[in-house]
Amino acid sequence: MLSRFIQCARPVLLASALLLGGCGTLHKSATSLSEVDSGSVMVVGKIEMLPKIQAKDQDLKMGTVDPFNVKEAYRNRAMLFLSDQLTEAETTREAFNPQLEETYFFPIPKDKRYIVYGSVYTYYKLRTVNRYRSEVNTNEILLPVPIEFDIRPGDKAIYVGTWRFHRDEFNEVTKAELVDQYPAALAEFRKQFGANAELRKALARPARSSK
Repeated sequence: MLSRFIQCARPVLLASALLLGGCGTLHKSATSLSEVDSGSVMVVGKIEMLPKIQAKDQDLKMGTVDPFNVKEAYRNRAMLFLSDQLTEAETTREAFNPQLEETYFFPIPKDKRYIVYGSVYTYYKLRTVNRYRSEVNTNEILLPVPIEFDIRPGDKAIYVGTWRFHRDEFNEVTKAELVDQYPAALAEFRKQFGANAELRKALARPARSSK
């Protein structure tokens, strides 16, 4: 059960803009194990929203032009910010954005073991005021964080579980479950990366400060 909630009072718009604008790292889904170097580990899992996010639930308007394809980075996806310590997402410039309801395969740095901010955008509107100024308004479903990955030095790929989030009519998470679907995930993993590919079960847990 992912039961610990820390909800940031303001969205991470600056971090998102920097990341999607090329000033940070938005980790991409892997297509081969060769993409996972010695300093990285592939995290394998799934994020489910109940009820599911439908097209009508997201209103994403990225302005007249969208050179960084921001809309597709948010459409039916979660945005999860990574850090090497328990800190606010504004200070991080690394993230990955798994598709909801699908098993994901993302290489991330081994030293970035914490998810410190997570959300699903339901509304994003960029409005140009003048040539020097733009305004952004957003609404997000905030996910329970921080979450810690159990990453070991020899890991190539780890299964972190299915995170199932229940939302109410106000788009607030009312319940969070950690579901172990390792056999199904392993089958998908080996279909994608080879019959002998190793995937260690390492279910993610709420992070706990050492203080």
